[in-house]
Amino acid sequence: MLFMMICTWDPQDEREVRTRRATWEWPPDVKVIYEFYDLQGLRTIYVVDTDAKGLIAARAAWIDLLQFEIFPVYPVGETKGRLSG
Repeated sequence: MLFMMICTWDPQDEREVRTRRATWEWPPDVKVIYEFYDLQGLRTIYVVDTDAKGLIAARAAWIDLLQFEIFPVYPVGETKGRLSG
């Protein structure tokens, strides 16, 4: 199932987020479809293909630092064609 994952952090945590992200890897059962860094800062946006266990695993290392907004999404238009083909 596809999920949109929006991760936000506080300005004072920017350095820790960058340091931790440099060595962190996604859990094996989470496939990242799209990954974006908000150019205004303090937020990343992901579309991932996983299940509930994958979402829990992906959050585990970050729960002390990031705020998460996660919801299921369904591709439409050109995106649907790219993902299915």
